[in-house]
Amino acid sequence: MKIKNKKKFIVRILELITIIATVILTIVSIKYATRTRGYKAFGGEYLILVFGLIIVLVLESFLDEDQN
Repeated sequence: MKIKNKKKFIVRILELITIIATVILTIVSIKYATRTRGYKAFGGEYLILVFGLIIVLVLESFLDEDQN
């Protein structure tokens, strides 16, 4: 496999790492919040998914600006 665009490849790898880390952190934070509260509820721990999405969108915008 030959990589034609190295920057795009690096950005895609960073996005994949961000998505995996976001999912893992969300699961861990939900378990921690449930254990701390003593009951299951919806709180700020679900915002980690939104922050992960924002990071991916920022990486994409950097890639788009760099290509233009």
